[in-house]
Parts: sequence; C-alpha cells; structure tokens
Amino acid sequence: MSLEQQLIALKQVDLTKTANQSLQRSNKAQRQESYKQALLDLNQAFEEHLVQAVMLAFGLNAGQAKKVRYKKDRIRVFKQHDIDYAAIDGAETAQVLSWIAQSIVYEDAIVTHDLDNTFPFWKEGFPMVQFDNTYKILVEDIQLHYGMVLDQLIALHH
Repeated sequence: MSLEQQLIALKQVDLTKTANQSLQRSNKAQRQESYKQALLDLNQAFEEHLVQAVMLAFGLNAGQAKKVRYKKDRIRVFKQHDIDYAAIDGAETAQVLSWIAQSIVYEDAIVTHDLDNTFPFWKEGFPMVQFDNTYKILVEDIQLHYGMVLDQLIALHH
C-alpha cells in the first residue's frame, strides 16, 4: 500500500466509533457520564489517528510525532512542510476538545479559564454541564477537521 493510499485509508477512519460504543452501552441514569467518556474517547481517537497520519506523511519517528499532540508543536511541524495548521478549518475545535479532555481528567470537569464561555452554558470555575450537547457539537466538527487535515497531508504526496 502506497503512502498516499495509507493516508486515504486513515481519512476514512470514523473517530466516533469507540465514543459511540460507550454511549450505546449506557442507560439514562449514566447518560451525562457516558457523554463525558465519549468526549475523552473522541479526543483520544483524534489524537491517535492524527499522530499516525503525521508520522506517515512527514516521515517522523514516534518521539517526534508525539509532539504533534501539543498545539504549538503541531503548528511548527506542519509549517515545516508548508502547511498552515492554524488556518485549517476546525483547528480551534481540536484545541477545545483537548482542553475539555484535560479538564475532565485533571480538573474534575470544572470549566477552566481556557474554556470559559466556549459554550453559553459554561462558566469558569463551575462544573461542566450538558456533555451531550457538547459532544454533539464537537463530534461533527472534529471529524470534518480531521478530514481536512488528511486532505492537506494527501495533497503533499500527490
């Protein structure tokens, strides 16, 4: 399989697969917790597949590719290959999803300064609410962003 074919195959990945499985297994009482887990699953799927695609497209080793998980490094690595990552539609969505995941894991799902007013129902210092709405908003945007990033990587090898 050529590099371009591998990147095209990665573009077809459904980032929501694990997240949707988590949601299907839950009952109504666990609904918000399930959406919280789905957001973590979605972020993990995006990060893992993005790193895999970047490793392939840019010929990076695992150590170099790991840096792509951080916004500044991601922008720098893409810039080295003449791609303006920040200009790709949805780059901010990826950052917001990352902040949400960090807050869920490290801050007991309290709205951090970076996430204040990201959604009308979120205020800094208060618990995150409406994980279902948050997931529904982000899931479509992150899948679109991922596809656009892959389009850029595929175009490099065309």
